Amino acid sequence: MLQPDQPHPRSAPDPPDPSRSAEAGTGRLGGWWRGLRPESRDLGLVGLGFTGAFLAALATDAFDQLYDFAHRHEDWELDEILAALLIMPFGFAAYAIRRLQDVRREMALRRQAEAEARQLAVHDALTGLPNRRSLADGLQRSLARARREGGAVAALMVDLDRFKPVNDLRGHAAGDRLLRMVAERLLGTTREVDLVARLGGDEFAIAGYFGSEQAPDALAAEGAAGAGGPEDAAEAASRLARRVVAALEEPFDLRDGAASVLVGASVGVALASEVEGGAEELLRRADLAMYRAKADGRACFRFFEPEMDTRIRHRAEMEAELRRAIAGDELVPHFQPLVALGAGRRIVGLEMLVRWPHPVRGMIPPAEFIPIAADTGLIVPMTERLLRQACRAALSWPDEISLAVNVSPIQLRDRALPSLVAAVLADSGLPARRLEIELTETGLVENFEMARDLLTELKALGVRLTLDDFGTGYSSLRHLQTLPFDQIKIDAGFVRSMAASPESGKIVAAVVGLGHSLGLPTVAEGVEDAATAAVLARMGCDIGQGWFFGAAVAEAEAGRLVRDRAALAS
Repeated sequence: MLQPDQPHPRSAPDPPDPSRSAEAGTGRLGGWWRGLRPESRDLGLVGLGFTGAFLAALATDAFDQLYDFAHRHEDWELDEILAALLIMPFGFAAYAIRRLQDVRREMALRRQAEAEARQLAVHDALTGLPNRRSLADGLQRSLARARREGGAVAALMVDLDRFKPVNDLRGHAAGDRLLRMVAERLLGTTREVDLVARLGGDEFAIAGYFGSEQAPDALAAEGAAGAGGPEDAAEAASRLARRVVAALEEPFDLRDGAASVLVGASVGVALASEVEGGAEELLRRADLAMYRAKADGRACFRFFEPEMDTRIRHRAEMEAELRRAIAGDELVPHFQPLVALGAGRRIVGLEMLVRWPHPVRGMIPPAEFIPIAADTGLIVPMTERLLRQACRAALSWPDEISLAVNVSPIQLRDRALPSLVAAVLADSGLPARRLEIELTETGLVENFEMARDLLTELKALGVRLTLDDFGTGYSSLRHLQTLPFDQIKIDAGFVRSMAASPESGKIVAAVVGLGHSLGLPTVAEGVEDAATAAVLARMGCDIGQGWFFGAAVAEAEAGRLVRDRAALAS
């Protein structure tokens, strides 16, 4: 039964209300007017005003009255004035049309600039790929989708292995061309649903979503079977990473007339259905995995593992503690004897080696903290403090005992190194002739001209220079010829393996002979037994260093050792 206020289904509709129709028409007209551009509305208002004035003039015979008035006052020359007034609106109209065109052109340029700004805000200018911001947004959306649908998200961090030599040798234009070609290969290697981004420099990233609904086309197309669960996603991400590594191992023809270049890439993969911290955490995990791939030999891929996070946190803790230890002079110098291999085998010098007696962890090996110090730049203040301590300790030694100190390759890029050494020598009072600075060829190769200038300045101070670890790395004769070295130090690896490897013995003998021909004494480190010391002495090696002659000892014991320097038993 119908309620009293309900109309009957078959009853005729109410007749239209004219006032409502008029309101609707007015509303549509107002909406159309508001939808016009501001400059179009202004021009319309001018046109309406002109038309209204013209119609009003016609209705009031204004033209006839104006003619009569002008005829009565011909001496005023009103006809010329009126003609000018009649022409002026056409001029104003022309100006308005021209100005409208200018405004439209300016608006178009502004819209284009805004579009380009939006493009640059989310895309890389060089390759046209999405940038880190777009990648983070895409990953965040994929993570939210994975939580809703039970899928998985993969982040792949791609870092080129040999991009810097291309940039340095071929120029930045060739480097930019290579980056664009890498972007094209990555787009050709990934799926259409994957997001490929450039993060900056030679680092790229890929974001992929793997869900159950993708099994028929995406996962199955890559060879995966099943319902696209976590294992399927991991397998698909592995195949994707493998394809990326293979694609970037192929040569790149930079079309600059030179030979093709081989670059290669290391890839880190992080896969998670739900990651605390969102996209940035997923990218951080992929970055850690990428550094593991580089450490494992490059041109490969590695998945993120929890111990990577533990290792990086341990490294961060070690760095913080190392900073405090350097500031508090907790790192102490120890000294290992340098022994003449001739008759008597007397101590001719001591090499300073750093030790870190940690209050909780005990004695921390240098291999654990020296790389951290080198990577973070802490090696510079650490070396300065240890050099000051060692020079003060050497003042109590006999005058003929030298002090050998290692200098990091990083410090060969510091133009303040000679002034630092000069200041330490002046403050401690140690004669410059008693200080030997040992350096490896790694620091020489990176910037040979600067290294040569620094070594020349150090030599001018009166210190002695030793080429350390000769036989490894570059072993360039050019360095011996052009740089002011005073002696050569043979790498311990060759010395230790002489008994088992005849080739190592031949290399050591060759280096000793080379040193003699150039008038440079030779030092062999890694002497661990009497037989090795005897072989080196027969070869003509001048100085030996190693466990056979004594381990590195603290300052007090080193002082007693050199003051009581009796001839060592052979």
